[in-house]
Amino acid sequence: MKKALTYKGAVMTWECDSNQHMNVMYYVNKFEVAGRNTNVELGLTDLVGKNNIGIVVVEQQINYLREVFADDLLYIESTLVHIGNKAFTILHEMYNTNSKELVSTMKVVIVLFDQVDRKALPFPKDKKNALGFIE
Repeated sequence: MKKALTYKGAVMTWECDSNQHMNVMYYVNKFEVAGRNTNVELGLTDLVGKNNIGIVVVEQQINYLREVFADDLLYIESTLVHIGNKAFTILHEMYNTNSKELVSTMKVVIVLFDQVDRKALPFPKDKKNALGFIE
């Protein structure tokens, strides 16, 4: 998966805290929306939600690089950076639309998850090959 646009939106006034910048929970929310769109880019929508298969985050690391404020316009670009046997890693990069500055990043490690057995599932080889990660 090449870098893909996975989120566009504005910082709403009610998303800002007593410091007048966007509160951390809304960074997570915007990255979550980007993650859902990343599933489409990865071709996982035909798996997730069917046959008791889900997606779970097992690790995330967020870096806050610049403040963002009410009415700032943001966009997120996401990149698949690694696929292992079961886990895969996505890098989300959040930018201020007007200044083009990188304002935050989130690296997330994800697994496909059997919702009945509560265990991680192997990443399907056909999907891995389609994404350019040939074994």
